[in-house]
Amino acid sequence: MAKRLDFANDPLNLMPVDGEANEQKDASGPAHWLPPQRRVRCAYVTCFAQVALKYGVPVTAAGKKAMLAQCR
Repeated sequence: MAKRLDFANDPLNLMPVDGEANEQKDASGPAHWLPPQRRVRCAYVTCFAQVALKYGVPVTAAGKKAMLAQCR
């Protein structure tokens, strides 16, 4: 439970978004949701990768492919 709370409140894992984007994202990873503004997608997936590594969250092959495509 403590790890889940740490994960949810980790500043690295927090990104300001409007309510509609937050609802669309839900618990989806980069394979299923990316920020609507393309210019922030590389930063988003970089943070996503750091948080996944820090907390041992698995990233699917589709998620990795989507992440790599954002920072070209």
